[in-house]
Amino acid sequence: MGISLKTHKILWGRSGGRCSIPNCRKLLVVDETETDDPSLIGEEAHIVAREPNDPRGKSPLSPEKRDKYNNLILLCRNHHKIVDDQENEYTVERLHEIKNNHIEWFKKTAEYDEKKQLDDEIYATYIEKWGQLCNLNTWNNWSSFVLGSGQPKMLTLTYKQLQKLIEYILSRIWPHRYKELESSFTNFRLVLSDLFNTFSKYMIQTGEWFLTEKFYKIQEHDNKRYHELSQKYDYHVDLVEDLMLELTRVANYLCDQARKSISPSFRLKEGSLLVSSGPYMDLTVVTMRVEYRNEERTEYPYPGLEKFMTLRKSRDKHFGEGFNPDYFPPSDLLG
Repeated sequence: MGISLKTHKILWGRSGGRCSIPNCRKLLVVDETETDDPSLIGEEAHIVAREPNDPRGKSPLSPEKRDKYNNLILLCRNHHKIVDDQENEYTVERLHEIKNNHIEWFKKTAEYDEKKQLDDEIYATYIEKWGQLCNLNTWNNWSSFVLGSGQPKMLTLTYKQLQKLIEYILSRIWPHRYKELESSFTNFRLVLSDLFNTFSKYMIQTGEWFLTEKFYKIQEHDNKRYHELSQKYDYHVDLVEDLMLELTRVANYLCDQARKSISPSFRLKEGSLLVSSGPYMDLTVVTMRVEYRNEERTEYPYPGLEKFMTLRKSRDKHFGEGFNPDYFPPSDLLG
């Protein structure tokens, strides 16, 4: 499972980003430069080891609890090695004592900002829940069903999780500390809502799947009608796929804002979210990295569905183009 973002934020924040050993207390964050991001040189050390055969590993503590805040201590790299090499000196009990004393020491310093720490923990909780509900770790897998084979589809379980995510974001109580991060959540909700509404317009359920109905398949022999419906279907599929690309852009942007505001290491190991389209007629699958570029990286890069229909052709990748009033109630078009 690993150490969660919230646990990471609690440990670093409450420890002041410093080594917990009393005669060290070295600052473990190297400030950003004009060309580079901040660097974290500290290590989140386990008090009871993650593995049973590692130092201090023999314990009834469950694997899940070994990655929780109560079992972690922030150390510089040198002291992490010393603590593990000298496990008889640095017992579980002593490390807990060192950690608690360090946190109490830091609370008394001028650097400690309790309100900011609590706000950051709230943001970390929201980011973590967002990642769970949108299946961030399997993004390319579930999104490929939306982008693949010319018939967008989604597992009912995924659909319901994303539906729940729209409500989750809408109902959050924001600390109003990081404006760009909060705006990114709003952007994500708006794109996801439009993706849902557009996808649902011609959606049918088949077993465990919600999929796009091939409404161009008609019983009567009417070439003109068939051609009209085929064009309408192709436009709809392209729009759903373009909204899936836009959702990926805003998800990558949200991850950027999480790194900027909450944790520089957030999803650095996993990298940017990718999406795959296909297979095409030649059986190839195209994997893409889609992001907002330069002037697109504004507070609200998604302009709403009506403007997006014409704007999408200027994005880094797109499938369709052109405005279609069929996706709006008459009252919407009247302004």
